[in-house]
Amino acid sequence: MTVLEKPPYIWFKDAVRPWEEATVHVWTEAVVRAASVFEGMRGYWNEQESRHYFLHMPDHMRRLADSARVARIPRIVTFEECLGALHDLLSAMPYREDVYIRPTLFLEEGRYSVGGSPDDCGFFVAIFPSPREKSITSGLRCQISSWQRADDASAPPRVKAAASYYNLRFARMEATSNGYDEAILLNRQGKVAETGGASVFLVRDGRIVTPHVGSSILESITRRSAIELLTAELGLRVDEREVERSELYVADEVFLTGTLCEITPVVDVDGLEIGDRKPGPVTRELQERYYAACRQGQADRRGWLTAGPVLPGEDGSRGKEDGL
Repeated sequence: MTVLEKPPYIWFKDAVRPWEEATVHVWTEAVVRAASVFEGMRGYWNEQESRHYFLHMPDHMRRLADSARVARIPRIVTFEECLGALHDLLSAMPYREDVYIRPTLFLEEGRYSVGGSPDDCGFFVAIFPSPREKSITSGLRCQISSWQRADDASAPPRVKAAASYYNLRFARMEATSNGYDEAILLNRQGKVAETGGASVFLVRDGRIVTPHVGSSILESITRRSAIELLTAELGLRVDEREVERSELYVADEVFLTGTLCEITPVVDVDGLEIGDRKPGPVTRELQERYYAACRQGQADRRGWLTAGPVLPGEDGSRGKEDGL
């Protein structure tokens, strides 16, 4: 998995600040009771335009607001506020490469994590360089976890909350200690849910299947994009339904979708080979379509991309706005 190196700056308390100065007290609700929600976004570097394009940014900000609403974190972060933070950060750290972006809302004050007003809340944005994972080509070996995915009655998966990832941490630790790359969790009904950070798809006899959103999964934005490409551009049918564990064992292809993993093939589940331990034809075609869409720049016609600031060239010159 990706290890993110600490950048020199972070956006915190309405300004760009040195990383070391972004501190909160140990008795904040975010520390004591993990009262925070977050998003993970990608920014794709466009060398010709000398700027990043942020993927599905309005959708991510909408989901952040939904998570905050359910978690009773009473602050609204607008699209414009987050975009402004990204502009400020990328001006201070002109990364000329793909980046991972983490906007986070958290409670500083409150009794049992119930904040009284927006003044009780904090917000920060961190940006990290994020090169493409080698597993996109080589594939992942996955284990079905003995840990069960939390459900809507205990820790709603549609809320992208830091606290929810403790459940996923147990599963990933178990899988890696057993020699696997990632864990696939089942839900309370014993059906396939998701991994610690991605949605699960399988291909069998030309049909694509993925767990429906009531299967204790995050309402994934990348998952939705994959379904759009598979159906609208590849002309394939995608069944959203309950998925049995054994269906993964007999699948022709299995792949994962997520912000960090993008479109990643699975070549082994519980020691059983998937396909020929290489990305299958549907996975490869989806990868090509997805990566091409992420790299469209100003030619984007799907409405997926939001333009970032034009950054200075390595010689100090600035790229052209090209009417954007």
